[in-house]
Amino acid sequence: MQAINLIIDRFLRASIFIFVLVTCPLLWGQAKQKKIMTVKDYDLWSTLIPDQISNDGNWSSYILNYNNRNADTLFVQQNRSGKKFVFPDGTGGKFNGESNFACIVRDTLIVQNLKSGVVYNVPCNNDFDFSADHKYLAIFTGQINRKLKLEIRNEKGKIVREVFDITNYCFDPAKNGIVYCVAKHNTYGIEMLQLKNTIEIKTIIANHAAPFLGLEWKENSIVFNENKVSDSMLFNFNITKDKLSILDSKIVDGFPYAMKISNPIYKKPILSNDGKRVIFWLKENPADYDIINPNSVQIWNTKDKLLFDFKKHKGDYKLNDKMAIWFVDKNKVQQITDKHFPSGFLSADYKHAFIYDPAAYEPNTNQSEPFDLYILDLNTGKKKLVIEHRTGDFLPLGSPDGNYLFYTKGQQCWIYDISKDTHTNISQGLSESFFREDYNMPIDAPSYGIGGWTENDGIILYDRYDLWQLSLDGSVKKRLTKGREIQKSYRIKVFNSDPYYSSTESKKYFLNLKKGFLLQTANRETGQNGLSHWSLKTGMKEMVWEDKKIDEIKKATNKDIYLYTDQSFELAPRLMLYKDKPMEIMQSNPQQKSFYWGRNEPIEYKVNGLKIKGFLCYPSDFKVGIKYPMVVHLYERQFAYINDYVNPSLLTEDGFNVTNVINNGYFVLYPDIVYDYGNLAESVTKSVLSAVDAVVDKGDIDSKRVAIIGHSFGGYETDLIITQTDRFATAVAGAAWTDLVSSYLYVSGSRKQPDFYRAEENQIRIGKSLFEDMQSYLKNSPVLLAPNVKTPLLGWVGENDRHIHSLQSMEFYLALRRLDKDHTLLVYPNEGHEMAIKENAEDLNVRILQWFNHYLKNEKKQDWMNSDFSK
Repeated sequence: MQAINLIIDRFLRASIFIFVLVTCPLLWGQAKQKKIMTVKDYDLWSTLIPDQISNDGNWSSYILNYNNRNADTLFVQQNRSGKKFVFPDGTGGKFNGESNFACIVRDTLIVQNLKSGVVYNVPCNNDFDFSADHKYLAIFTGQINRKLKLEIRNEKGKIVREVFDITNYCFDPAKNGIVYCVAKHNTYGIEMLQLKNTIEIKTIIANHAAPFLGLEWKENSIVFNENKVSDSMLFNFNITKDKLSILDSKIVDGFPYAMKISNPIYKKPILSNDGKRVIFWLKENPADYDIINPNSVQIWNTKDKLLFDFKKHKGDYKLNDKMAIWFVDKNKVQQITDKHFPSGFLSADYKHAFIYDPAAYEPNTNQSEPFDLYILDLNTGKKKLVIEHRTGDFLPLGSPDGNYLFYTKGQQCWIYDISKDTHTNISQGLSESFFREDYNMPIDAPSYGIGGWTENDGIILYDRYDLWQLSLDGSVKKRLTKGREIQKSYRIKVFNSDPYYSSTESKKYFLNLKKGFLLQTANRETGQNGLSHWSLKTGMKEMVWEDKKIDEIKKATNKDIYLYTDQSFELAPRLMLYKDKPMEIMQSNPQQKSFYWGRNEPIEYKVNGLKIKGFLCYPSDFKVGIKYPMVVHLYERQFAYINDYVNPSLLTEDGFNVTNVINNGYFVLYPDIVYDYGNLAESVTKSVLSAVDAVVDKGDIDSKRVAIIGHSFGGYETDLIITQTDRFATAVAGAAWTDLVSSYLYVSGSRKQPDFYRAEENQIRIGKSLFEDMQSYLKNSPVLLAPNVKTPLLGWVGENDRHIHSLQSMEFYLALRRLDKDHTLLVYPNEGHEMAIKENAEDLNVRILQWFNHYLKNEKKQDWMNSDFSK
């Protein structure tokens, strides 16, 4: 830690020295003269986090997060007047209509009356919520014995009901009540509190021997589990009928032999809307399987479906908890997933399930997991194969009515009609593609995705630019937008998603074409973004269109009023409101105006006759006539980030912060790269040199003082380029692949599958296996091309990195050591693929800039750059 502080202290002094050198004495006397930023100024910057917008859109809340401070601050602001309430350390804020706002500050709930300004505080270190009618506030706070106390307070803040000894609870999503478990004198009960004109508490179960968990409330039903090691029961309470039903595994019809009801914390039971069906989880009998003894010999068989390492650390799919359905009225159980089909998801009406074995085609060399998808009729228990050898970038998607399934196969879009048992290719005959037109990896392109389902048996699909309405029988194919002609893409922003939706369930909402929907819009050729509204009745209405990045969109529940952020490279994020027209709510980081700040511009260059884009960032103190050094940041396609605002910070996880760099007198170039499969060494180098030539020709950059930097795949590109050219004065590579043979024969951090796919179908883009095209692996491995390196290289890696193993960086280090090349490698203990520890992030950021300052500005070598340096 002392060494890190010493480095930062030296960096601070160097930054101040730069300030003295570059600031013109003639300007010192001018009022409000802009300043050169130093590291000490970084703490002034905050990150804007939009929080909520009130139901009628009159109020907004947002958070300012400061990296180098302990306390974040929550703000509530009236959109029209700018009236503001401030809550240092506030979290979990909620509006109560337009009249109140509450949030937790440490162990206290602050309740702010937005109209009168009156505020009151009550103890609360857990959770709270307002009732649907805005009359009540429910507060949970911890008791000494780790149980919870529930307080119900009225509009005046007066306690009108208290409940003690609560172990767990669940709010009614409609906010009309709470169901909770109470524990007193070693007995347990379930009670339901309803927030009506008068508060009513109903006891569902009392004096029970075992505790409860898994509480879930949906519509008029409540479901929960017993929390027992064995022979636990499942309960369903019908509120309307005032009836409690119990699933006892010993007597219920159809309960699988030797299995038990599971009590998974993260997999609560699922209720159908009518409460007649409960989806729950079954635990396998561990006696049926051999448990891996960590001290026994490991038997690795090449024909094993799953890698031994995966089974050891993650477990076998067959041992996972299985899904089942309880038909409450019939008191009957039907198992859904089993040892043969351990994974699955439900239709929206809970009448069918789709089940599959994710390991069906293992051992598998691809990143995706091919499987055969079966449909299971939950009433009859019959199953049928519906999709054979399914591959794709997402699971098939069920329709909101439970009647259809959407999936992609063979670069086409398909609908499966459940009742008719038919498959229809709905995209057949269209010249436009619903799959990535610009995809440049050696595998089938992923789809652009689905916008949603429509109520009239239709579906909205995306192509590169537009929305298409297709009927589910394939007879109607209609383009709804006209974005292709102007290179403008449209994507639906949905706000009314089902609160119960999970990966096990299908979404249950339709798009209303008559009412229409909000669209996020973008031109990826210019970086412009916006908002539009489309409906059948009015067509397209343009709302916002700016040369900025627009994001974080939220809608007022009761009105078409939207909260969002905009930003650009030069404009710190603003909180914006759209109500008939855009309106600024607040501007983050207003202190920026006191400092010199850079700008950027798009650039264009040609690679193999193709026009390619990138963008160039100017030094914050740029002056015409001076030749500046430049850092080239490498990854893949980076033009999409042209309007990203970057706070100055030493906490970036890859050691590179563009704002820090340009504030220290550098240009920064972000080039897009064109890849030739099996020939990255040549194609990456050609792309980067073409981009560098294009900006050097502008006349502001010293061609002899240009560096390259990259992390992960960008680190691989960096190491690869310096084996092909000595054009660059220095290079920095973090967590890089260097040996494509050893990286190919490696199992990554997921332990799920070998990394074959990274070269065969992913970023490394060879497109064939090591044994089909070994020459491409050899000629694109920096470690084997190390004799060509003439560029001084700084490398860095987290010692515990398993995503790209740290040995990859160490191999390159040893190769360059053997060849007596100029190379320094930083190895950070207890770090993975990125810097997660604050002190390490600071250290890496400072060292990288010191490295550039030495090799690009001829500053004195830091001690740590010298051989045999010891902290």
